[in-house]
Amino acid sequence: MAKRSQSKSRSSNLIDQRTQQVLHGIIDNFISNTEPVGSRTLSKTLGLKLSPATIRNIMSDLSDMGYLTQPHTSGGRIPTDKAYRFYVDQMVVADKLPEQIQQSIDRISVQGLAVVQELLINTSQLLAGLTQFASLVTAPKTSVSRLQHIEFIKISADRILVILVTKSGLVKNRIIESQDQLSQEFLNLVSGFLNEQFKNHSLGEIREKILQSMVEDKDRYNKLLAQAIRLGKKAFELDMPVELFIEGQTNLLMDRRFIEKSTLDSLVSAFDEKSSIVEILDKTMEGVGTRIYIGVENDLSGLQDCSLITACYGNKHNMLGTLGVIGPTSMDYRRIIPVVDYTAKVVSRTITSQSYD
Repeated sequence: MAKRSQSKSRSSNLIDQRTQQVLHGIIDNFISNTEPVGSRTLSKTLGLKLSPATIRNIMSDLSDMGYLTQPHTSGGRIPTDKAYRFYVDQMVVADKLPEQIQQSIDRISVQGLAVVQELLINTSQLLAGLTQFASLVTAPKTSVSRLQHIEFIKISADRILVILVTKSGLVKNRIIESQDQLSQEFLNLVSGFLNEQFKNHSLGEIREKILQSMVEDKDRYNKLLAQAIRLGKKAFELDMPVELFIEGQTNLLMDRRFIEKSTLDSLVSAFDEKSSIVEILDKTMEGVGTRIYIGVENDLSGLQDCSLITACYGNKHNMLGTLGVIGPTSMDYRRIIPVVDYTAKVVSRTITSQSYD
């Protein structure tokens, strides 16, 4: 389910089973209490017959290997990003999703939403509520959206407004330029032709067919077809930015694990960089299953005190978009991973049945 580290077997071979159990206990304890873990506390809760002195020696070894750090000389230790990566790759078996949580997620598929945008906003709000972290959901890429209707409206002698409506209910507007002095009546004919030819096709398919037509012998085409190809090329440019829905930023700002002002400032700046976040989420679509990025594994510097858990949604033909949550590196991975995973499955099922199959 999780994105696995390539050094999985090598890492486990470097740590014996007893040391792994101690590390596992420290991480579980810190996730639960968010307080540095001491050897005496661990000896009482670990369930192993180890003295505090033995546990201190193991903790010292783990610190030397980069799995633990000690904020204060006389205090306990806390896990590092390396420890959480080890925990996720080696030890975590995601908890079974409680039936009540499943039912909450299932409701997004039975609300009869006619517009995909509304589904994705609701999904983002749901994830933020269930996890108490920040949630991210990207809308499907324009190229995989299917055409419902296109319309050209003349707004000046050389400028035309294009209104593009997809089957999912998304509306895209753009202004294109034309030097051909086309009347509104003629533009209506072009709209009718393109709607007749390409309704229910994906915008990516339409653009490919139009580009193919342009390289063929133009003398074969009458004025209507030639203009339809010319205007269609401009109308179906696929450089529109991917829409990103974010909810729950205040959940992080209120989380006591982000008490340092510098960390809060970094988080606020990171959420302002929507294009960078979309770029990161795009990369997650290259893999399958749930993907987990811990601390410094995040490309965006403002998120390097956080973990990002994502999963793609899509249909049998394409991955359409990504959803996920951002929270502290000490989040309860066993609880959060199945929430993200199951939500992606429900969104996939819902969005496919509506307009992307």
